[in-house]
Amino acid sequence: MPAAELTNTQALIDLYYTQEKAKKEQALTRASLNLQLDANDLAMLSTIAKRFGKSRTELAKDVLSHALIDLLTQIEPGERKLIARDADEMGLSMAREIAEENGVKEIEHKTQVWTGHDRAISKAEKKRAKAIEMAAKNNVPEEKEVTTEAKTPELASNDSPSVSEQQDSENTMANTSS
Repeated sequence: MPAAELTNTQALIDLYYTQEKAKKEQALTRASLNLQLDANDLAMLSTIAKRFGKSRTELAKDVLSHALIDLLTQIEPGERKLIARDADEMGLSMAREIAEENGVKEIEHKTQVWTGHDRAISKAEKKRAKAIEMAAKNNVPEEKEVTTEAKTPELASNDSPSVSEQQDSENTMANTSS
């Protein structure tokens, strides 16, 4: 039946086929990573995953992805730029290699993911530095951020972007890489 004559319900099946195909192709450009975790870490991962109805693998993938961004924020700007560029080049190369091993000829791979994160981090750092400079010029004490007792590494340094700046940069990156 031609696409123009499909009902909404029938079009839904076409959508499912398209999503299924995309998911299979995406899986063919991914590699597995095996980890051994401390029982306490695994228990926390399992508990959080269960609470939000995710598998441990889904949660671990999300956590690792965000942790890598957090690590990138702590690297010095010049080195961060080089590392981001190298990671993007390696990512494309690895995706092609994995796809080839799985018999996929053409791949859709997000490019400049890490250089995009670097730009967003640099922008947040510059914005924070400018705010500090303006506060110093106006002799206004910098507002203290309300944090919890368990600070994350990116908040431990005064040069790091704030939580809201980092979320803005992550949202920007999510929007630009989609």
